[in-house]
Amino acid sequence: MSGQTLGIYGYCAKQPDHGGTHNAGAALLEDGRLVAAVEEERLSRIKMDARYPFRAIDWVRRFGDDAATPIAVARLPRLAMVRDVWRNMRYWASHSETAAQQRHFLNAMLSFPLNAIAEKLGGKAALPTELRQRARHNIRHHHAHAAGAYHCCPWPDERVLVITLDGSGDADCGTVWIGEHGRMEQQLAIPAPHSIGGVYTAFTRHLGFQPTRHEGKVLGLAAYGDPHPFADKLAAHIRLDGDYPQLDTPLAQLAYQRFSPEIAARLAQGLNREEVAAGLQQVTEQTVLHFVQHWVAKTGIHKLALAGGVFANVKLNQRILQLAEVENLYIFPNMGDGGLAAGAAMAAYAAEQGGLPPQLLGSLYLGEDIGSDDAKTALEQAGLACHRPENLAREAAQLLAEGKVVARAAGRMEFGPRALGNRTLFASCGDATINQWLNEKLKRTEFMPFAPIIMEEHAADYFPDWKPEHVAARFMTITYDASDLAKKTIPAAIHVDGTARPQVLRRQDNPEVHALLSAYHDLTGVPALINTSFNMHEEPIVCTAADAVRAFQLGHLDALICADWLALA
Repeated sequence: MSGQTLGIYGYCAKQPDHGGTHNAGAALLEDGRLVAAVEEERLSRIKMDARYPFRAIDWVRRFGDDAATPIAVARLPRLAMVRDVWRNMRYWASHSETAAQQRHFLNAMLSFPLNAIAEKLGGKAALPTELRQRARHNIRHHHAHAAGAYHCCPWPDERVLVITLDGSGDADCGTVWIGEHGRMEQQLAIPAPHSIGGVYTAFTRHLGFQPTRHEGKVLGLAAYGDPHPFADKLAAHIRLDGDYPQLDTPLAQLAYQRFSPEIAARLAQGLNREEVAAGLQQVTEQTVLHFVQHWVAKTGIHKLALAGGVFANVKLNQRILQLAEVENLYIFPNMGDGGLAAGAAMAAYAAEQGGLPPQLLGSLYLGEDIGSDDAKTALEQAGLACHRPENLAREAAQLLAEGKVVARAAGRMEFGPRALGNRTLFASCGDATINQWLNEKLKRTEFMPFAPIIMEEHAADYFPDWKPEHVAARFMTITYDASDLAKKTIPAAIHVDGTARPQVLRRQDNPEVHALLSAYHDLTGVPALINTSFNMHEEPIVCTAADAVRAFQLGHLDALICADWLALA
């Protein structure tokens, strides 16, 4: 394998609108390390774009020499999945509650192998035409998740327990691996019918939110309800006495998501949505914590690398870190399916090279760059007056100290679901009502407060459980209990349960944003600002300078930093 590897997550180039995935994207490795990565949504401007990632592939290829670069695809061909899917279909057919459900799955058992054979006969149609002669590696969904978590974790010389959990992918909903000396050995695969992630998504839909998109709203809503009425009922459907949690038939059918919404209604009958959300969150925490404790005890490994959509649940991640058995954890920052292209490339590279030693993914600034010329052109075309301040950090900090909202679109875009300063809206954390009025500007409906970005030098004063070795906090993938100082000085960033999801920023990670925080601290004595993603409701985070200018104007924001230019409303 050459020094470069192109990772792809998408369904099939011959059927680009099939929609068999979500968060399609592409990534490029150079000698095993990410140099470029982007999801299709950022380029197409369609939230969670499920179509084949032609734009993303073309974009990341600009960073390579393209000389026979091998391809790693984060999806098994259907023919390779027949055995596992057949296993799941047999389970469903034998456990269906109605004759109609039995017929549905018996038909699927017959049609899936036929579709698989047809796809196999299509040869390399899953790739764009110009790439079909390249060496190709098909990587299982959860292998890609696990590879991203392990090969980017900060423990190159230690044994690492790698755990993945999500709704489902390639007929599984979770895996367990041991990572050591740059190689991973699989210990477990969890069949898709037993998906705790699928249960969470099913109730996300039941509560009126969009599944696979709004689980974070359910998490925020959970803090407002009494968990016990629903948790006691839901937990009765889950067995915890094996290597993985096992759902009984009704709950497994609900998790499958293709039918049985009546099961969700029956389980939640008589409860308000706050109670349902709270109980769902509590059972998810209890189930996953027991699973983690079981495997820590079984392997004797106390450092964890995690990936998969379940670990987008930042409150769950806090609970895992609080376990006495867990020394530290790392969550792959693009933990959902948007990270699969990168993980697949790492898995393929590791297989060819006999291993890939972990190296912390120190920067997520892997996307489109906004330079000074691009910024000026976009601002001028929109008719916005702008200037290039002599001390941009100081001038922007003054606006923030006056209560203004300052958008920033500068440098390379972040890879993953979190804005980490380069495609961010900044504001003071002192106004507890901002969650309402700023979301109204952006046409958002949220239950979680905005998250804070805080200088590392002051993080322990605001979040006493935080430690410098908690690298997960650099990427906003975990919550912490807030101190009294935090509750007093940054109330807008603290949830009703007393937690916050901080981005703990070191100077070397983003010098320009650190300078802005430092200038704001000099003016106000507060080392933190609100950091929320720069996008309008149900739109992807802005990518280009033109995207940023459009969102700035639509949101009626106060100021825009675009590269090294500053525009005022």
